[in-house]
Amino acid sequence: ADLLFAVLAFGLLAAVPGFAAGPAPTNWAPPAITLPDKPSHPLIAVTSNELARLRAAWKSSGPEREVLAELVRRGDAAESRPLDFPPRGGQHNQWYQCGKCQVALGRISEGKHRCPICKKIYSGDIYEEALYKRRHGSILAGMIDAAWAYAITSDEKYARHAARALTGYAERYLEYPFHANTRWNVPWAWVTGGRLYEQTVSEASALALQIAPAYDLVFNSPALAPADHNAIRSRLILPMLENIDKCKAGRNNWQSWHNAAMFAGGAVIHDPAWMRKAVLGGMPESRFMRLLSEAVHDEHIPGGEGRHGFLWQLKVSATGDGMWYEMSWGYHFYALRALTALAEAARRAGLDLWRAPGLESLFTMPVECIMPDGAMPRFGDDVRTVISDSDLYEPAYAAYRNPILLNALPGSPTFQSIVHGRAPAPAPKGAQPASRLFEDTGLAILRAGGDAGLAAAIIFGDYGGSHGHLDKLGFVFFGFGEELAVDPGRARSQAYRQSIHRNWYKATLSHNAVVVDGKSQAPASGRIIAFTNTPRFAAISAECGEAWPGVTQRRTMVLTAQYLLVLDELAAKRPRRFDWLYHNRGTNLLVSGSNLEPCPATGLDGGEYLGNPRAFQTDAPILAVFNGARADTHLALAAMPGARVLAADGPLGSVTERVPLLAVTGTGKNVRFLAAIMPVRAGAPGPIQNLQLLETAGCPAARISLADREETVRLDAEAGIEISISRQVRR
Repeated sequence: ADLLFAVLAFGLLAAVPGFAAGPAPTNWAPPAITLPDKPSHPLIAVTSNELARLRAAWKSSGPEREVLAELVRRGDAAESRPLDFPPRGGQHNQWYQCGKCQVALGRISEGKHRCPICKKIYSGDIYEEALYKRRHGSILAGMIDAAWAYAITSDEKYARHAARALTGYAERYLEYPFHANTRWNVPWAWVTGGRLYEQTVSEASALALQIAPAYDLVFNSPALAPADHNAIRSRLILPMLENIDKCKAGRNNWQSWHNAAMFAGGAVIHDPAWMRKAVLGGMPESRFMRLLSEAVHDEHIPGGEGRHGFLWQLKVSATGDGMWYEMSWGYHFYALRALTALAEAARRAGLDLWRAPGLESLFTMPVECIMPDGAMPRFGDDVRTVISDSDLYEPAYAAYRNPILLNALPGSPTFQSIVHGRAPAPAPKGAQPASRLFEDTGLAILRAGGDAGLAAAIIFGDYGGSHGHLDKLGFVFFGFGEELAVDPGRARSQAYRQSIHRNWYKATLSHNAVVVDGKSQAPASGRIIAFTNTPRFAAISAECGEAWPGVTQRRTMVLTAQYLLVLDELAAKRPRRFDWLYHNRGTNLLVSGSNLEPCPATGLDGGEYLGNPRAFQTDAPILAVFNGARADTHLALAAMPGARVLAADGPLGSVTERVPLLAVTGTGKNVRFLAAIMPVRAGAPGPIQNLQLLETAGCPAARISLADREETVRLDAEAGIEISISRQVRR
């Protein structure tokens, strides 16, 4: 539906070799997936033209040479170190944490690991294996660096190092014990485990990004004897492919990596059947394996032709706008890295998959969501995603030539810019990004410009599965070039196994949302009511009726160049307790005119993670400020009879990184929360003097009293909502 706002008194390179760059054609059909009878190498890692560009840059004296010199230095460092293969495979980082303090451990000596907080000592194979995973990762990183150094310089010492790593793993892979990231779930372990790593997804990413490309780059070197080729094929790559193939993960990011590995691995061992399975899909031959492979996954796997393949994933794993279904930018780009790896390997093998419908939007949509701090708005299991730090946009721009992608490209040379023949330059300064509604995704971006450069994002779409959070209608807020209102994402230590992940990071309490009777939401989807974007402000209204039985929440947000207005309207079939939550970065939280008293943080799911809880009760408007280094964020809430105000702090990246929280409690069948959030430069006077929630002809309205004026925002709750903003300048 459209949202009508009336404003009173004041009126926003080189083309991909072998293929034509540009958008995907509407009548695209997948190419025949074949290989020549005698494929030449490199086959998937680099084309002859790309390799020529790399070698020319290496021989130059410009900044491009320094990029490659750093890569060669890494190759030198790897070649100079002995290959210290761990005695067995690696384990997931989630095990390398203190169960009590829920923070990462530190190694103090052989077999002993200590919590930095409680000082408890941990020992056992699983902790050693978590560190083995890092050692394996270091060996593989050195191997691919050495392989690239060989390709660029033709120095055989680098090829010999890469060959030693490849043959070393060929000797060990089948000897490493099979293991998984769980001790008790036997079917899951059998389907998803591995030997080099604990998960098929980890083995797949290693095969797609390191093992197959390194083998491809040194394939023709005399460092590899015929027996070495046979061992790498039959005792490393083929067993890895067979292990990966038994796990069919559907639309999940795991399957994206499985497909990338099957394509790259199949190509370098000259078996196009694996390449076809990666692109077109396919199931194990055994009916038992087909059933078991999918049954262990807790998410529904859609049907359709070509299940599990690259093309099928593009149809079922992304929204129509172009966001990966897991509703986390971290996992969006994790999956996109795999999709890109497959598309690039295919291109170099002479197969154009960049034209596949649905792939381009996975790159373009994120660019329109970049926040003023340069990062993506953090939702779901994410830490901080900055797409300009990614090397994915160089091949995407080479494929599509879409100008919007230039906003994600660096202004200085990178390895990928050299490969693709783009001369980096600062992105042209065009129009400022606009507010956008991504309705199929359930995401809206509000932007208002002005001196503070305010922007907000609200999420109202599908839950997103295991990496989604219970945060429907949650929002984040930015100003003065930094993140203000925060969503915690996930712990930096990836604490998926720990209770803090379930009870804090996923829980509603940690988000800028509302909880009912102290309980987190159920997994839910919302819907858009209205959205608009004008030159002076943007607004959205969305609602959700699935998060709690018998409760509907409607959240309306209006963003101007000075402030963000948030109105929450909650309707229940019986009297309920509603807690309105707001987390904002800051060194401290001050609440004007309050007498905050220490109190227990009880009655809230996840309350055990709150620190320094203090509370008071009031009938008056609530004025608070979150003091920050660059900006102070002023928050006003309209008066509510008998409102309980809780001030506390909660975890952000870890239990030791804290962010202030203000929570306001109201009770009843129909409860409204009205908040105005206004950041100013640190130390500037507080701008909000009062905030009132009015009723005008049966419709809510907000009156904001600022130092020099009053502004009234009237919200008509009838169908085809009309919001009026009037300004009266104070004299």
